[in-house]
Amino acid sequence: MAIIISASRIFAQPVTERPIVYQIPAMKQVQVKEKIQYRKVNDTALTLDIYYPEKFNKSASLPVVIFNNGVGSMDLPQWRVYKDWAKLIAANGMIAVSHQTRPGRTTLEDGGAVLDYLHQNAKQLNIDADRMAIWTCSGNARIGMRLALKPGREYIRTLVVYYGPPDSLGELRQDVPTLMVRAGLDAQVLNMGIENFVQSALMQDARIEMINYVEGIHAFDIYNNTDESRSIIKQTVDFLRKNLTNPVPIAKEKVLTNRNFMWMIHNGQSKEAFAAFRKAVTMYRADTTFHPFYNAVIREDVLNTNAYYLLNNGRQNDALEAFKLMVETYPASANAYDGLGDAYERLGNKAEAIVSSQKAIELLEKDTRTNAQTKARIRESAEAKINRLK
Repeated sequence: MAIIISASRIFAQPVTERPIVYQIPAMKQVQVKEKIQYRKVNDTALTLDIYYPEKFNKSASLPVVIFNNGVGSMDLPQWRVYKDWAKLIAANGMIAVSHQTRPGRTTLEDGGAVLDYLHQNAKQLNIDADRMAIWTCSGNARIGMRLALKPGREYIRTLVVYYGPPDSLGELRQDVPTLMVRAGLDAQVLNMGIENFVQSALMQDARIEMINYVEGIHAFDIYNNTDESRSIIKQTVDFLRKNLTNPVPIAKEKVLTNRNFMWMIHNGQSKEAFAAFRKAVTMYRADTTFHPFYNAVIREDVLNTNAYYLLNNGRQNDALEAFKLMVETYPASANAYDGLGDAYERLGNKAEAIVSSQKAIELLEKDTRTNAQTKARIRESAEAKINRLK
């Protein structure tokens, strides 16, 4: 019973009044400008609060961290946790912003309006307009992630998500380093959402990092008063400072990898994937530092594996185009033509399957680099197709 009473006392303090578990003396010295109106809708004025470092040089411009209000709350900037987080950011040499939003369908719109206001008025607010970050958590995360990771706001340079269920965002920006902090003792459905998002991000080769706090609960930054909680909060501040001080260059185009090559194909972007592959071939073959084995993006055997995966998983037309790409990239490869023959056969085009198989056998006669065992396998496959289809 004593344990139950003790626990009830711990959680008796309202969430709105709880401080973060990591505090530093400099947090008491930051400068705060409150209730700056960023938008007025009918009779409703929406405001934001800005936190500056102590003795801030007003002729300088600093990066800013926006504490996203994705739940639609007029009171969120007054919560102790948001004030403390903003003060911690300011105490570490950056600017912090917390803000109001309206509940309901207007929350995303208001969140976008905050970003637009800060970007457009950056000079007056001493904000570096090209170095902005979003911190979001819990029920705010869907809106915060959508604002940060969708194309169009390239000045958002980094993102932090604490114990929040991600939205299904589709294609992600590759130039926004993202830190996901997962609390192990949180709800299973929420943590599975985080895991699925991280997996999707890795498939696209987005810049993603994750901290898995096994003993952490939801809102651990105000409830788990432990060394590990404080360490994670410090890591978060370092992550923001590092990526705002030296931001990743804005991507002019996607960096092609094998994972996002296949992701694009599976998500209705086959033409874009094949075009990106051709561009990568041209780029890497002109690069004297290109390593043809360890950089596997355009390697023949990897493309061959991807093409057969498509062929065997219901994407025959994409597989055909992948084998055509393989023949185009490696025109002296008997294996490439044999694979193209397999794709044509699967699609019922007997004539082209025979032509491709005959070409494979022809190339084998001239091939002095492939070992005898592999050549025998390719010959057997090509001849079997010809015999089946004639």
